[in-house]
Amino acid sequence: MRYLAMIGMSIGAAMLVAGATQEAAGQARVASVDTVDIVPHRAVYVIELGRTRQGGNVTGARGALVMEWEKSCSGWTVKQQLRLDLTDNDGNTVETESNFSSFESGDGLQYRFTTRNTRGGQVTEDLQGSARLAAPGGAGTADFSQPKGTRFDLPKGTLFPTRHMAELIAAARRGERVVYRTVFDGASLDGPLAVNAVVGKPLLKATGTWAKEPLTNRPSWPMRMAFFPLKESKAEPDYELGMRVFDNAVGDEYELDYGSFTVRATIERIEAIARPKC
Repeated sequence: MRYLAMIGMSIGAAMLVAGATQEAAGQARVASVDTVDIVPHRAVYVIELGRTRQGGNVTGARGALVMEWEKSCSGWTVKQQLRLDLTDNDGNTVETESNFSSFESGDGLQYRFTTRNTRGGQVTEDLQGSARLAAPGGAGTADFSQPKGTRFDLPKGTLFPTRHMAELIAAARRGERVVYRTVFDGASLDGPLAVNAVVGKPLLKATGTWAKEPLTNRPSWPMRMAFFPLKESKAEPDYELGMRVFDNAVGDEYELDYGSFTVRATIERIEAIARPKC
């Protein structure tokens, strides 16, 4: 799983807002990245098989995902730990694990990343490196120290994950329905990705289990994102991700769509992480 593992589409039931008040509309018009207040938090998700389609070989999926967004005085640290067991038509089960961590500077220009994936107990991917942008909206480079010598040019407008999330929320507040950005996360050797996000109608509040949780009883938007590696010219995305995003960057009800099957991640518990005193 990639960014936004980290983030394919199940949009949870919630109260749809038919329209905003005049005050809210005014706020939406001036919404910018700087107005987005990402909350440091830790969330645990239960993973299960979603939908299967004819011709697919996956008949079962289960696992867990832990995501952390932690704020420091100089930027954001994001950690993801994923365990996923997939079962095929013959009853064989493959155990996979993925550990990803990154640091992104507060200005969105500096980035470090580490990825380690295993399959059946064997390491399949071990990545480390850093990336930088020359200026906001400018071009940059990504250099891998593992595997050594791997480099990607990052085109103008490239974003790192935390900045991308803030831009999605700001765009949703402005009422934008399609948000196209180039993103680099370092979670694979695919290089930068073209990410096309479709934003749904705003949802006023969470419902059900999380309606009383301060971190999730907030305005949110259903979103569906399609991921295309820039190094390849493809009409179809590698995969799609559906989720609900709250205005504080908490996400729930993820569904990753691989084509022949989907994997659904449902939030099980969540807690705020203390902000630093800078």
